[in-house]
Amino acid sequence: MNDRSPSGGFVAVLLLFGVSILVSMLMALTALLVWLSSLIGSFPLSAAILGVLFALVAWAIYRFSIREELRALQARIETIYEVAHAARSGYEWLVAKVVRLLRPRDGAPQSGVDRE
Repeated sequence: MNDRSPSGGFVAVLLLFGVSILVSMLMALTALLVWLSSLIGSFPLSAAILGVLFALVAWAIYRFSIREELRALQARIETIYEVAHAARSGYEWLVAKVVRLLRPRDGAPQSGVDRE
């Protein structure tokens, strides 16, 4: 058989790869921050500049890449909510009808009750 399910070793290596990428990105960002602060002469100002730069990059990614996909996902979630709400309303209606049918009527003799 050629069953190729990921083993525990593969998952560990994949996690190590992800952590390495994250650490390298943080180190590059730190080096950029130190370099910019040495050019400007102000660490807080260089941090603010990089913060605004990354905020603009995040906005551009949202605006031009994932905005429509998020809207489509929101529409799907709303549809799921509407279907679930309709199913619950239908269930509650059905339960009310069954309870009304099974409830003893007023004035009808009830079995097992002593009459005086």
